Amino acid sequence: MKLRWRDLRESTDGVDIQETVEMPTLVKENRQLIALSPVQVNVHGRETAGLAEVEGKLFANVTYRCSRCLVDFSEELHVPFAEQFVQVEEDKLADVEASLEGDRIPVAGDTFDLTPYVEQEVALALPYAPLHAPDCKGLCPVCGVNLNETTCSCNTERIDPRLADLAKFFETDK
Repeated sequence: MKLRWRDLRESTDGVDIQETVEMPTLVKENRQLIALSPVQVNVHGRETAGLAEVEGKLFANVTYRCSRCLVDFSEELHVPFAEQFVQVEEDKLADVEASLEGDRIPVAGDTFDLTPYVEQEVALALPYAPLHAPDCKGLCPVCGVNLNETTCSCNTERIDPRLADLAKFFETDK
């Protein structure tokens, strides 16, 4: 998904981009991500005073594995996209990267690729520990049953070994 400075400068209203992008590496790198549909990119780019502003939305259907109960679930992902690019000369790219302030991204050449920035935004929008429901009870640590579906009679009470002798103090003699 490439964008050209020339197109941005020649268009008074800016440039609209509507494309889909495949991101198979995100699924491979994220263990709790089961599937990711092609990401629908709807962005608008415009150039003002040597600065390219690209804004819009990213949409995708995502299938996760719940981090507590290991159930697969799906949801729609809506991610805002906003990046700023500055055109620089190829030989001055390293110098400009160090001196730029804020979130402006230096770009050498007439064409730049938005795909890595789209992939970065989607990766940042994915939850670290996805849950199919906020009140997910997870799995029993003893027998492994899904506590959202059934209950078990396992003793899951844990006593800190440092306080085990204190628990004996409160036991009554029978």
